[in-house]
Amino acid sequence: MASLSPLYRSLLQSYDEDVEKYAISTQQIAVLRHLLRSGWSYAGQSISFARFGGSSFVSSSVHQAFELLEKAFLVSLDYPTTSVKAPIQEALTRSPKLIWLDSGLVNFSAGIQVEYLTNTSITDIWRGHAAEQIVGQELWQVLDRSYIDSQNFWVRDKKGSNAEIDFVFQTQGKLLPIEVKSGSNSHLRSLQSYTAIEGAPDLAIRIWPGVFSIDDVKNQISGSTFHLVNLPFYLVGQLDRIINRYI
Repeated sequence: MASLSPLYRSLLQSYDEDVEKYAISTQQIAVLRHLLRSGWSYAGQSISFARFGGSSFVSSSVHQAFELLEKAFLVSLDYPTTSVKAPIQEALTRSPKLIWLDSGLVNFSAGIQVEYLTNTSITDIWRGHAAEQIVGQELWQVLDRSYIDSQNFWVRDKKGSNAEIDFVFQTQGKLLPIEVKSGSNSHLRSLQSYTAIEGAPDLAIRIWPGVFSIDDVKNQISGSTFHLVNLPFYLVGQLDRIINRYI
């Protein structure tokens, strides 16, 4: 793994040098280079465009630069939806979640390679952001097979509520919630809030470091029961096939 560092450095240097080929102004060159040097530590997090990464850049400049990186397939800006029903309707006025192309580049750029490789649970790093980055990256395999062009998460459209689901996946006419969790002690509050809403599916997915299983869980909010698919991190890329096989 240590031998990959020169390769990562070479890739990052190439990205930095290529900026001038695609930027339309000196200002955009500066913004793009700032994102490529400072944006990695925001992987798996909801971001604000204005003054991103402690800069003085305005929202529109940062937004345009991120869209350029998205067209180059270096990043994915994942916007939330506030509905629990298909089809997905993106809330484009809300803050997107930033997912980078590759978790290896993220770890190298953020300087957490040792912690990432030696920690017993990747969810202990960055308060779970590293885990969300790798799940978001792996889910693109599923989305590509399903001919889905955007990746999304869910936030509750209710004043004073902070309920959020890490990702949602539309399949079989349903909008399935996906949560990235650290273990079996999770209270699944967000999943229970989601599945308690009228029209929500009775199926939810938890990505975790445990073994594969399917449980019936009683919703403490609605009193109803929903099916919980416990999916190990290494099976995220097979999510659609597992759902089709077992559900």
